[in-house]
Order: sequence, then structure tokens, then C-alpha cells
Amino acid sequence: MRHSALFLAASLTLVLSSHAFASDRPNPGKLTTRCLDAAAKKFDVKNDYVQLQPIQAADSGYTIAGIADAGMDGKKNFTCQFDKKGKLANLVPEGK
Repeated sequence: MRHSALFLAASLTLVLSSHAFASDRPNPGKLTTRCLDAAAKKFDVKNDYVQLQPIQAADSGYTIAGIADAGMDGKKNFTCQFDKKGKLANLVPEGK
């Protein structure tokens, strides 16, 4: 009986600590949505005209590269930069 109580306590500690570790990372879906919305607004296009690359880890947080098809204004390359907590820090258009 005592072993099962110790096992239960150890399991609960492991679950709580792994949950705390996982919650330190931002949700990838939320990062993608924030970047998509910011790019659509910046380039005045619908979200359907924005293509994003996979999320990349960076020293300061995360980045997502993308292209917005602005019709007659051409395709606009950009990068969304996020801090380590997942807050959109900057949307950097690539100049030509």
C-alpha cells in the first residue's frame, strides 16, 4: 500500500512538472494565426493570400517567414518575429 502511494505521488509530480515545462512554450497554432492575421492586415489582403513557412526557433524567440500575394503590387516576402512567450514582436517586410 505504501509503495502505491509513493508511486502515485511520484507520478503526479512528474505530470505536473511536465505540464509546467510544456506550458512554457507558446502554442504553434496561435503563432501561425497571429502572423497570418498581421500579414493580411499589413499587406491589405485576405488571409487566403498569405503563405507561411514552418515556425523556426530563434535566439530571441520564434520566427515565421512568409509571402503575401498583393495582386498588382506583387508578392511581398516578410518575417514575423515572436518573443519567447509567443507575443508578436515585429512583422518585418523584406525590401527590394
